[in-house]
Amino acid sequence: MEKSEIFRPIAVILDGSNYTLWSQRMKSFLIGRKLWRIITRDVIEPVRDVDENNTKYAERLEDWDSKNHQIITWFCNTSISAIHIQFADFDTAKEIWDFLSNRYKTTGLAHYYQLLTTLASLKQDSGQSVNDFLAVIQPIWNQLAQANISDDHLRLIQVLMALRPEYESVRAALLHRDPLPSLDAAVKEILFEETRLGLIKSPSPEVALAITRPRSTSGSSLCKNCRNTGHTFANCPTIECRYCNKHGHILENCPTRPPRPQGTSTKS
Repeated sequence: MEKSEIFRPIAVILDGSNYTLWSQRMKSFLIGRKLWRIITRDVIEPVRDVDENNTKYAERLEDWDSKNHQIITWFCNTSISAIHIQFADFDTAKEIWDFLSNRYKTTGLAHYYQLLTTLASLKQDSGQSVNDFLAVIQPIWNQLAQANISDDHLRLIQVLMALRPEYESVRAALLHRDPLPSLDAAVKEILFEETRLGLIKSPSPEVALAITRPRSTSGSSLCKNCRNTGHTFANCPTIECRYCNKHGHILENCPTRPPRPQGTSTKS
């Protein structure tokens, strides 16, 4: 297949947040097509030799220009419109590559955050072999292995990755802080943001009243019959009425017992 027939050389679409993954896959593709040296400027726009005729120079220039604009086309086809619309001001693929690197490549804590986020989101594509999938992961592993990051900052990254979208502003501020904050200092800022945004609601007055209202004496006292709480001796579920032989009440409270004549003893 000729390179001009390849519309979208990699599956990753650059949206700004996935620059690390996009650049790794694009670099690998360009190396495979023997075009990476245009990006590194080992191969530059040809200059006409003193004894070179017009036809020969035009051929060399056309060949370089074709490769240069093919790379630019691939950059456009693998990025969202909000990004590739900015390529109009550049003439070479090298200029665009540097622009993207300066704009989206992260350093420090933000760089490690991006690497771990990318690693967590990677999934094997349909039809992709395990070896090809591992080839995508390996460069990220290598960068993480070389990262000089403390356990404290690694824990901070894990906390920031797990936060809800409402915390995006404080998360972005912490990731680009210089010097990098400690975990304790960062958590204090996160808690302040949580309070400022009112993300944790206080209980309603009714709920608060129910929580603080003391229990009634009858509800908390022990039943003299079963020694449990929540009821009294007179309506204990285990007690048996001596009149109807049913459980749950005593003789004095029996609904089927006829009224007692006045003057009769009330002793059960």
